[in-house]
Amino acid sequence: MKKGICIWIFLLGWCTALTAQSKYPTLEKLVFTGYYNWGFIWVKAGQVEFSLSKSEKYPHADKLEAIGYSLPSWDWVFQVRDTLISHYDSRSFLPYEFSRKAHEGNYHKTFDYRFHYADSTVIGDVHRIGKFRRTDTVRLLPETYDMLSVAWMARELDFKRYRKNDLIPIRILIDSKIYDLHIRYLGTDKTKVAGRRRECHVFSPLLVEGDVFKGGENMKVWVSNDEYRLPLLVEAKILIGSVKAMLEPAQSKVIVTKKQKP
Repeated sequence: MKKGICIWIFLLGWCTALTAQSKYPTLEKLVFTGYYNWGFIWVKAGQVEFSLSKSEKYPHADKLEAIGYSLPSWDWVFQVRDTLISHYDSRSFLPYEFSRKAHEGNYHKTFDYRFHYADSTVIGDVHRIGKFRRTDTVRLLPETYDMLSVAWMARELDFKRYRKNDLIPIRILIDSKIYDLHIRYLGTDKTKVAGRRRECHVFSPLLVEGDVFKGGENMKVWVSNDEYRLPLLVEAKILIGSVKAMLEPAQSKVIVTKKQKP
């Protein structure tokens, strides 16, 4: 359960951000509160914040940052301080570099990747603090994204093109391995967030099997069926219990200028 909270927040970085298309307003900041199902009640456990800005390292690139952390009231159970950063081409969404700094209880591990398109490789510096440090070389496949850049790439999705149960393929690098995944479009539904019931598009991403998830489509995401395509709610089953995240509209910010397609 403990690691489930932090890994779920990590996965939130790519699956809840499958939201706004580039012809719609750019999202500058999104804040979510995470909950863990404790018996018959939902307990507030953490927050995750996404922020978007121009990259200071690469021309024609954006920088997307996600910070996930447990709340002080939950730290005594299991403390989480995770940071993910992606620098990616703002036109193709293909990443130049990606880093993940995971501090979860007594588990401390960092991942730093550089994407080399000239020779189709990804070079990773993987460091388990106090344990080991190694260099991973991964063969880069076409249209491979990192855990964050895939989210903003998916802003191009036009849900009107899809029918219920259609599969949308996604290729992504996760911890030095490349996975061919998909999301399943589930149609429209209504959900209530911040006291307001809104019509949403609903989809389910295929999850990677691991210590927390059994794998399969055990997560559902609700995004607003309007011009903003805001992610409103995420629910997922884990090996022990379930988790969910809800958007905090009062803490989130949207830039109202439109982004032009390349």
